[in-house]
Order: sequence, then structure tokens, then C-alpha cells
Amino acid sequence: MADLRFNEETRTTVRKRVLAEHFLKIYGKDLKELDKDGEEQLRKVHESQNSSQLMSNIFWMIASIAVFYYTDFAIAIRVDHRINRLWFNIGIALIGLNIAIGIYFIVICSWIRKIPTDNWEKHAPALIPVATASFIAGSICLNVGLWPLWKFFTPIILFTLFMGVVVLISIIPNF
Repeated sequence: MADLRFNEETRTTVRKRVLAEHFLKIYGKDLKELDKDGEEQLRKVHESQNSSQLMSNIFWMIASIAVFYYTDFAIAIRVDHRINRLWFNIGIALIGLNIAIGIYFIVICSWIRKIPTDNWEKHAPALIPVATASFIAGSICLNVGLWPLWKFFTPIILFTLFMGVVVLISIIPNF
């Protein structure tokens, strides 16, 4: 039994060496140069991802500010009589529930109780599906409530404002 295990380990080692030699023959570099090139390539990829993410964040912030300003969103929400207030208020309540669950997880679980994010689902297994369902239902209710005001532009306006809020939250530093 020990001889069989030794033979399997030897075969694995030989396979690794053959693969390494074949790799070095193909690329013709020693490992030190390969590591430097690999680090340089990873740095370039990381920089390009950061710049594209930065451009995306800037776009969503500008778009959400423009939509908020040019639609007179704050004034319309407060005084426009065309808004279906029942659906709008239900949507606000459901989105509020979603935000309350998010605050519970982030502030209470992460900051106060020091529960890692991987254990949130074990700590409160029902809250993540409730938050998801409340966000979906709240988004639908907000669309129905604001539909008389902006018609077909309502989902686009709400999605743009949502993305602006997401970007705004993502740039808040961690504590």
C-alpha cells in the first residue's frame, strides 16, 4: 500500500515537472522574469478596471443629478396631484423596510456585533429574502404610483436615481 501511494506521489511530481518544463520551453523565460511580467500585466488590468469603474461611477452620478434636477423630482413627489399616493406610499414603506434591513446588517451586525458578512445569512436567514422581496415589490409599487406623472419614463428615471444612490453609498468610506 505504501509503495502504491509513493508511486502515485512520484507520478504527480513527475507530471508537475514535465508540465513546468513544457511551459518554460513554450514561453522561453525563467520564472523571475515571468513573475515580473505577470505583476506588470496584473497592474495594468487593475488600473484599467479602476479607471473604467471610475468613469462608470461619474456617469451614474452626473446622470442621477441631471434626472433629479430636470424632472423636479423633489417638488413633484411632494405636491403633484397626479401621483397615485396609495401605491407610492406602499412603495416607500417597502423600500424603507429594505433600507432598515440593510442598516441592521451593516451597522448592528457588522460594526457593533462584529459578525462577518459571510455569516449574515446564518445569523438572520429570513432577512435577506425579505429585503429582496421588499425591494422588488417596492420598486413595482413606486413605478405604479409615479406612472401617471412620467409615463414610460418612470422606470428609466427611477433606475437612474437608484444607480446614483448606489454609487453614492459605494463611495462612503468604511469604518
